[in-house]
Amino acid sequence: MYRSLCVIRFTFLMFLAHCVPTNAAPPKLVVVQLLNGRNGKPLANVRVYVSFDDHKGRKSLDLISNGRGEIEFDASGAGTFQVHPIALVPCGEQYIGNPDRNYAIDEVLGPGILTKNDCGHLESEPLRGRLLYFARRATWWELFRN
Repeated sequence: MYRSLCVIRFTFLMFLAHCVPTNAAPPKLVVVQLLNGRNGKPLANVRVYVSFDDHKGRKSLDLISNGRGEIEFDASGAGTFQVHPIALVPCGEQYIGNPDRNYAIDEVLGPGILTKNDCGHLESEPLRGRLLYFARRATWWELFRN
């Protein structure tokens, strides 16, 4: 009898724990996929800094792309972000000396964003929930010059 009361009490408490609303908003997970603009293959093991211009006090993120060329981060509390890949040259997205482009988080999480690709003739479409970022590896001269 005592054991069955404990089981009923435990079940009731677990039910209440799942029914109580929480104030925590779900995280806004943003995926940026780095793709080679010449052949469309993922750019793996690339160091990428992600910064948030419009969110005061939030530090830049230092991330490394996985085997699929993806980095993922929580953008909760921010409206826009910037992508700064190391040793890569963007394929027409932003030219050297121009200010970095801000990507709207709501636009990435909605229809998705596809960056400009002047490095090749790949045809692609934006994917919902991700930023497809076309770039190419920098030459030794480009690395030396910058």
